Order: sequence, then C-alpha cells, then structure tokens
Amino acid sequence: MVVTIKLIAIILFIFFSNYSYSAQKFKIIRDAEIELFLYKIIKSTIQTNKNQNFYPRLVLNDEYNAFVTGSDKIYVNTGLINKSNTLSEIQAVLAHEIGHLALNHYSSRLINSKNLSNYSKLATFAGIALSAKGKLDTNSAVGLMIGSNDLAKKSSLQFSRIQEQQADKFALDQLIKNKISLTGLENLLTNLANEELNNSFTPENYYRSHPFSKQRLEQVKEYKLQYQNVLLGEQTISINNNVVSLRYIKNKIKAYVSDPNEMIRNLENKNDFLSNYSQIIALYRVGKYKLAHNKLSSIKNKYEEYPFFYELKGDIHFEEGNFKIAINEYEKAIQALQKVYPHSTDLIKFSLIKTYIQTNNKVGFNKSIVLLEELLLNNPNWSYLWRLLAKVSGKLNKKGIAYISLAEEALIKKNFIKAKKYVDLANKQASLPSFYKLRGSDILNKIRSKNLINK
Repeated sequence: MVVTIKLIAIILFIFFSNYSYSAQKFKIIRDAEIELFLYKIIKSTIQTNKNQNFYPRLVLNDEYNAFVTGSDKIYVNTGLINKSNTLSEIQAVLAHEIGHLALNHYSSRLINSKNLSNYSKLATFAGIALSAKGKLDTNSAVGLMIGSNDLAKKSSLQFSRIQEQQADKFALDQLIKNKISLTGLENLLTNLANEELNNSFTPENYYRSHPFSKQRLEQVKEYKLQYQNVLLGEQTISINNNVVSLRYIKNKIKAYVSDPNEMIRNLENKNDFLSNYSQIIALYRVGKYKLAHNKLSSIKNKYEEYPFFYELKGDIHFEEGNFKIAINEYEKAIQALQKVYPHSTDLIKFSLIKTYIQTNNKVGFNKSIVLLEELLLNNPNWSYLWRLLAKVSGKLNKKGIAYISLAEEALIKKNFIKAKKYVDLANKQASLPSFYKLRGSDILNKIRSKNLINK
C-alpha cells in the first residue's frame, strides 16, 4: 500500500518560507516494496556491522537528490530514482550520503533547536488536520509524524566542501570494495558538470556546497583507472528470487502519482507487463476493482510467489470491503517477507491491523492488539499506532491499556500534562497488565526527570 504524507501548504507556508525547501516539496511516500528495494540497494553498497542498519524513506520530489539528517533514515527523492539510468548511479549517491553518517559529519552541524521545535509542533498540527478527514488522510498523518523531526533538520543542515569530499572518498572506497561499477557515478558527475556549466549563474544550485562536479569527475576517473580497469556488469536486486528492475520501480512510482484516468486512456491498447501493472494501479485508484482484479490475475505469474502482488490484491479487496479475503492476502505477503527483511512487513502489518479493525468483532480486535504491540517494538514513536491501540483496547473494555496508549501518544506529542493524567487514570484500573504498569512508570519518570510537571 502506498501512503503519501502531504504537509498542508496553507498552514505552513509562512513558516517554511524561511527554509531552503518549501513545505510543498516535503511529501513522504511510505511503500513497503519500494523501501525494501532501496534497503537492498543500501545493503549491496555498504558494508556495515550486523547491528547497523539504514532505513530508506522515499520523498516525492523531482530533484535528483538524497539526504541524511543524522538519524538512521536515508531520504531518497523520487527524482533520483526516475532520473537514474542504472542502479550504480543510485548506489553511488546513497554511498555518499551514508558516508556523512559514517564519518559523523552531522554532529558538527549547528541546528537551531527553537526552529526545529516549531517545525515539529506545526507538523503535528497539520497531521491532526489531515486525520480529521477520514481513513486515507489518517494514513497520511502517520508518516507525517514519523518524518517531521528529520525533515526539520534537513532544512538547516548543510555540509562543508571538505566534508563532501570526505563523503566522496568514502563512497568510492565502498563502491570499489563491493565491486560496483564506477561507470554510473562517472555518468552522473558528467551530467552534473554539464548542468553546472549551463547554470553557473544560478544562485540556488543545490550542489553549490559540494566540490564542483568536474573536479569530482576527475577523481572518479583516477579511481577507475587505478582500481577498476575491468568493466563490471550492472548488479540486480532480487526479492524472493525475483529480479526487480529499476524500470519496474520507476513504473510503480509513476503509476501512483500520475492521473489514473489519463493512464487508463493512454494504456488501453497496450498489453506488456509494465503497462498492465500501471493499469491495475490506475483501475484500483478510480474504484474499478473487478477490472483491477482481472488484470492482476493476468500478470501475477510473471513473478513467483511475489509478496507485493499479494499486498496489492489485499489493498483492492480492502477497498471493496472484502475484509476476510484482504486479511488472507496480507498474511500471505507477511509470511513471504518475514525471512527476507522483517522491517519490510511493518507497513503491510499496518494494513492488516486496519482490516482486522474493520471486521468489527472481538477476534479481529484481539489480533489487532497483538500486531500493534509487535509494530510498536520497532516503531515506538509512531504516535498513530498508540492511538489505534487505545481505540481497539477501548472496544474490548481494556481501559488500562487504552489509557497508557493515550499517555504514550501524548508524551510523543509533548503534551506532558495530558500524559500524566492518562497514566493516573490507568493506575486506577485493577486489571492493568504489569507490562503496561511499567510503561506508565517509565512515562512518569521521563516527565519528572525533565522537571516538566510536579510530582
């Protein structure tokens, strides 16, 4: 399921006008398949210790770029994917950005904490406004809460030219070590050098902080001559033994951001795999579910046991109101992905939770609680999960769990008075499980340690 997070431009326009990126440019797309694709690119590019992982997030932005903010997230613009001709181009850019993290560059940058706090509050307000409109907008609010702090840092974080050169060196070393062709990076820098030549008088060129691309290009050529005199083939990304191409991912992004009615018209007489896949998404988006199912049945054998076709089928059945079938499809997708990369199941589990809740029965509510508790172990700051846990627990009359969940949500949103109030209400419930009692104590300790409220 593709979830788009939009910041409300009207609410935030004045505030964001002071930043190098406008509010309208910050749109995060949460999609399990694309995130897994990018994660596997990262793992094939960078050698890290077993406990170190970097998690990609896709930003709906046409600029050819990726960025980091000091967390374990790497933000990748759709423009980087759409404008890259090979995987090695993307690998080079991501290796450079990870270089900033590995070399600890972010800790030397000064960040205006007051502005960051304001950004976070406004982003939270925008999320509340979105979630008031219904199911789809509620999904939008989820990702907004996750990304707001990191996106705030992006606006005030800029590396020096020396740090950019160091990140370049790190990237080149990683590409050589992992036998990744430098041709993609060479082509990338050739194009950037030409752009710089054509836009040398443009004051807001993004690459102004980087070493000039012509100089970087010469460095790559020297490395290529010294370390990579044998032409290397393009690497591929495999998911459950299925080769997933860059072209396929580009096609998926385009299918979700383009006008669905126009896509249906333009692809009506085309019958190749990618055109059929685009038609499925377009038909799904305009509510022609039966036609979408027929198309999906015709292409699903292209990939063997492909988990994200199960997910798409589940999404279509969910929108139709066929919750039992949707649950079955989501569960098949999760089972197929569990051993590949457990984090890639988080968004599908989120879809499964919503479906269980829609069944409106005790069994579904109990299964939702189990899944929510699993998701919260990996995503403790995902405030909307706590809201859902409170909602489902309330339906089962588990008031203590509901109050602690609301306290956690309030704590994330820095509403400390409300957080304490909910903990106090939870502690009055005789049936409060010990695990949630401990969570309540932790919440109070966090508040008291900062002298935020009186004991």
